Amino acid sequence: MLKLVLCFVLLASAGGGWAFNHGQDLADFEAYVAQYAKDYPTASARSFANYYFIYNRNQVNQHNAQADRNQTTYREAVNQFSDIRLVQFAALLPKAVYPTVSNAVTPVATQAPAVEYDIVTDLGITVTVEDQGVNCSSSWAYAAAKAVEIMNAVGTGNQAPQSLSAQQLIDCAGMGAGCSTQAPQSAFDYLTQYSELYPTDDYPNNIQLKQQGMCLPPPAVAVGVKQTSYSVIAENDDTALIRYVSNDIPVVVEYNPATFGFMQYSSGVYQPATRAGQATSSQFLVVVGYGFDAATNLNYWRCLNSFGPGWGEQGYIRIVRSASQPIAKKAIFPNS
Repeated sequence: MLKLVLCFVLLASAGGGWAFNHGQDLADFEAYVAQYAKDYPTASARSFANYYFIYNRNQVNQHNAQADRNQTTYREAVNQFSDIRLVQFAALLPKAVYPTVSNAVTPVATQAPAVEYDIVTDLGITVTVEDQGVNCSSSWAYAAAKAVEIMNAVGTGNQAPQSLSAQQLIDCAGMGAGCSTQAPQSAFDYLTQYSELYPTDDYPNNIQLKQQGMCLPPPAVAVGVKQTSYSVIAENDDTALIRYVSNDIPVVVEYNPATFGFMQYSSGVYQPATRAGQATSSQFLVVVGYGFDAATNLNYWRCLNSFGPGWGEQGYIRIVRSASQPIAKKAIFPNS
């Protein structure tokens, strides 16, 4: 017992955090801090970050050891979130609150789906993967902007579209909740009723803001993308989802991000653990494709996230496609 107490005392830092400032652990943490340009406000905060970096790094290594033995279908990696607890990560992405009235129109008719399809890859569209940062829970705006961008690229045949501004949606459609609990429908309501969506060159994204900013008018020479309407898919209707995606329609879905697997996803087909209870976090993804992975013998959805190109498979995640785990949650998409 005396040895255990002594060990506990030695691990506690003077600042009230935890320090493992020795050997390879310290070298790894310092390299991590440099790679992600981390800046901690206090010595205590740095010590806590050090502790959770080591914890998460070890969790990644343990998970990947299972992947090496084919005991899991995806791999994890250290990333920008690896210095915080899972509960902190979940708190960065609070549950979305939806408008009570919808202006959605009846979806357009579609043809029978292909066996496998990917809008971005098959049409050769170059899509810039955005990073929403850690200050503003803004995936609703980034996902809506990317869906409009991809939809417009399909309609115009432009394989290298300009990135469209999520910041414009945060500032102008956020309604006070642009960095907290907003949903993509508000973005589409704003675009169909009030404004075009402008390129980031005319309305730059700003991931340093912790609250939505003032809605600014774009330059007089700015040319935006106009949306006439949007549609929704019935809850859990993955059959409809696959049909729309197969017909070149990028669909935004709500996803529960509050797992280690999602937080530190790196590659492969992600299979979330079956959890009881209702999700308390929201991250919005753009479903751009679906297919079959021979390595894992699993069907999957390919989704664009907004955690930057260093997260996942160059900013994308493949999620298992299964009748028991439908992905069509609050699914919504822009019409041309």
